[in-house]
Amino acid sequence: MSSCNSGNSSLFGPRSQFIKADGGNLIAVEGVNVVEKQMLSDLRIPYKQVLRSRIILKPGQVNYLLNFLGLGDNVTFLCIKSTYAPKSTIEPDNYVMWSYYNDFYRTYNFSQLMILTGNSTNRIQQIYLTNPNANYPVTLDVMTAVIDDQYSFFNDVVNQTGRSFVGLQYTDIHTYIIGQSIVINDKSDPPRPLIFITLVNIENVDRIGDILTIDDSSLGPVFLQFLTDFDAMQANSLINYIMNNPTQDIDELNPVVDLIPPVVFFNSKFLPYGDYIALNGSTASVPYNSAEGLTYSTNVTLSSYTASNTITKLNVLTGLVNMVTDNRDGIISLTSSNILVSDSIGNNYNTISATGSYIVTFNFTDIAGNSPGNIIVDLNVN
Repeated sequence: MSSCNSGNSSLFGPRSQFIKADGGNLIAVEGVNVVEKQMLSDLRIPYKQVLRSRIILKPGQVNYLLNFLGLGDNVTFLCIKSTYAPKSTIEPDNYVMWSYYNDFYRTYNFSQLMILTGNSTNRIQQIYLTNPNANYPVTLDVMTAVIDDQYSFFNDVVNQTGRSFVGLQYTDIHTYIIGQSIVINDKSDPPRPLIFITLVNIENVDRIGDILTIDDSSLGPVFLQFLTDFDAMQANSLINYIMNNPTQDIDELNPVVDLIPPVVFFNSKFLPYGDYIALNGSTASVPYNSAEGLTYSTNVTLSSYTASNTITKLNVLTGLVNMVTDNRDGIISLTSSNILVSDSIGNNYNTISATGSYIVTFNFTDIAGNSPGNIIVDLNVN
C-alpha cells in the first residue's frame, strides 16, 4: 500500500509549517505534528516595574526613538510583537529595522518578534525603529520591564562623537518618503541604507571641505564625508533644495547635479541717483541680467550723497542689483562682502569719497559652488 504523504505535502495539500507559542513553550509544527520544542516555561525574569503599550509606525517612518515608554535606558526586558497591515502581502517587505541609540552605525532587523533581556549591570539601551515599508504601517505591541526602580539615563556619548559616514557621493542621497525623509545609501549592489533622515528634524547643514555636518534634532550631529569637495557641495545643495521643496522626489530630478549658476538681475538705473546700467555700452533693453552678459557700466554723482559725501559698498550693491536668483537655492541674499570695489591700479575701497573710475566685481556662488561668472561693472563717479 502506497503512502499518501510526499515530503511536506499530503493528500490534502502542503502541510502548514510554522513556529508558535504553546503552553509557555515555542514549538515548531508541521501540520498537526510537533517537530521541535524550545522550553520556556522554566524561565523566570525578575521585574519591579512593567509597562505595556502599542505603537504604530507609519509607512516609511524612520528613526522612531523608543524610549521604553518613559523608562529610559534602564529596562532589563523588552519584547516587541509586530503586526503587519492585511494588505501588506509581500513577505520581504514585512520587517522592522532597528539600531541602538549609541551604536547607530549597525542596524538590525526583526519580523514577527524581538525579545531582549538584560540585568542590573547590563541594561538595554534605547533603540531607534524604522518601518522600511513605504506603503503600509506596522503595529508594534511593546512590553518593557525593569528589574529595579532606577530612572537614570546612560551618559550621552552620542552627541560627543556624532554619527559618521565616509566615502560618499552626492548620488548616494535619495528621497525615502516624499515630503518626509531622505536616505543615504552605501555602495552595495543593491545599495543598503546607511541612515534615514527626517526632513523636519534637520536644523542646520554646514560644509567644510568634503565634510557635511547635519544637525538633526532627533539623532544629534551627523557627519558625512564625501569623496570630493564637489560631491560635498552638490550634496549640500541637494539637501537644502529638498528641505525647501519637500514634495520633490530626488530620483525625478533631471539632472540631479546642479551646474547652473545663479543669475544677477540689475536695476535699470543705479539707484537712487545714477544713470542707466548699460550692457556692453547699450541701454536699449534695460534692465539686464548676468545671463545676457558680464560687462556693465554706469555713472553716479558723488555729491548726490549729501549726508556723508561718500558712497559705501552697500550703496554700490543696492544701487546696482535688484535681486539674485538660483534654480535650486531660490533668492540669494548678497551683502557688501560679496562685491569688491577697486580702481585701475588695484587699490580696494570700502567707501568711495572721491570722483573717478572704479571697478566693481562680484564674489559669491550658490550652495553647489556655481559662480555667475566674472561680472565687471565700470562705475564712473563724477
